[in-house]
Amino acid sequence: MSLKTRCAAIALLLGLGACGSLVPSTDAPRPPLREDFRPAAPASAASDAGSASAATPTATPTANAASTEASTAAAHEWRGFFADARLDEVVALALDQNRSLRASAAAVERVRAQYRITAADRLPEIGLGASATRQRTTNGEGATTTYGVNLGLASYEIDLFNRLGSLEGAALSRFLAEQETQRSARLSLAAEVATAWLSLAAAQQRLVLNQALRDSQQRSLDLAERQYALGAASGLDRARARAAFESARGDAAESVGAVTQARLQLELLVGQPVPDRLLPTPQPALPTVTALPELPGGLPAEVLLQRPDLRAAEQRLRAAAFDVGAARAARFPRLTLTASAGTRSPDLDGLFKSGSGVWSLVPQIDLPLFDGGARRAQVEVSEASRREALANYESALQSAFREVADALAVRDQLAERLDAQQAQVDAAAQSLRLAERSYRLGGSSQLELLDAQRQLTTAQRALVTLRQTEQVNRVALLRALGGRWTP
Repeated sequence: MSLKTRCAAIALLLGLGACGSLVPSTDAPRPPLREDFRPAAPASAASDAGSASAATPTATPTANAASTEASTAAAHEWRGFFADARLDEVVALALDQNRSLRASAAAVERVRAQYRITAADRLPEIGLGASATRQRTTNGEGATTTYGVNLGLASYEIDLFNRLGSLEGAALSRFLAEQETQRSARLSLAAEVATAWLSLAAAQQRLVLNQALRDSQQRSLDLAERQYALGAASGLDRARARAAFESARGDAAESVGAVTQARLQLELLVGQPVPDRLLPTPQPALPTVTALPELPGGLPAEVLLQRPDLRAAEQRLRAAAFDVGAARAARFPRLTLTASAGTRSPDLDGLFKSGSGVWSLVPQIDLPLFDGGARRAQVEVSEASRREALANYESALQSAFREVADALAVRDQLAERLDAQQAQVDAAAQSLRLAERSYRLGGSSQLELLDAQRQLTTAQRALVTLRQTEQVNRVALLRALGGRWTP
């Protein structure tokens, strides 16, 4: 066989690697959901899922490019959302110090390395070797030495049915899924830190209210003691005043413990003690720490596609499809190529002289004939895994839709609830002022005064809780939308 013919044969074998793929479709599924999240909107069978198919991100060609893009996106998810600079800094500190997030980052690096190993299987493995062999013949002529230098191609598989390509595609999809999982963990951590910071702020505000009530009840008790000593008040009035004071004192002590617990929870999420300058300061009103703009009334459901957990589920679905292709290709013949070229000579200085060259070309085909049904079973396993991944993706999409719809449902009536609760606080404050005036003039009993004080504090605490709920709802909504609210 001439050298030209051999080169043409090798080129033909390498070109066969582009033969057809056995990978099933990796299109995004189309579960039936409404077009938007508002209950009043007309139901649509699958228009948002159709948008999901159109907006499905394509697999990134290289792992390095995918890693850079995902890291950049994750770093800017919450920028500009927190209106309080202290909370912004606490979230940044948590994203840098949280141990669970560090484990997630290590998992991404591990999966990326696994992808690189799989991708390397598609490339030829070429090695350079040198040898010196000395042997003695049986005819007694003495020992002979042979020197050799060899450049070899070790068992390179011609990817006839895209088996190696499918394995590489599955590895890349799993890497991208792990990246999105890490991004989801970053979003969840930021939301949890913000929620814990708000819980600490609310606990501090409740402590301020309970301490104010305790001090007020202390003054009422002192007044009742003086009146009782002068004979202007009964023992029942004094007992009621003491009971009210002890109840307020217990609530204040409980609030101190709640503040400590809230701070410890925040530090656990951050991964280190939080400096005092970054903590919320006790104040009469809960600070507004988020800056989520008003969402449009017809927010399309396709914004769910930017949620990292859905992107991860989609990439797992793609990986399962590639696994099916690899399992199917394993049932067909496998062609490998081993080749080497070099030089050999009995003299070291004659290695590279004319006539010392040697070469070999060994194509080998492996045709599976009988394996007890193992390859067929592997195809069935991969197909079942793909159906499982499909069901998991659809379930994740429906759960995501429910989370956003629930957050919007709460948000729709929070403004009215806040107005009503603020009006109740104003009315309770007015009632307390009237009760105090009437009590000083002798027109009402001490019991009515104490009851007015308790009603005001109860209304104020309910307002704190409601404001906390409104702020947490903003965080939960942004988290449910994947970090952004634009499609």
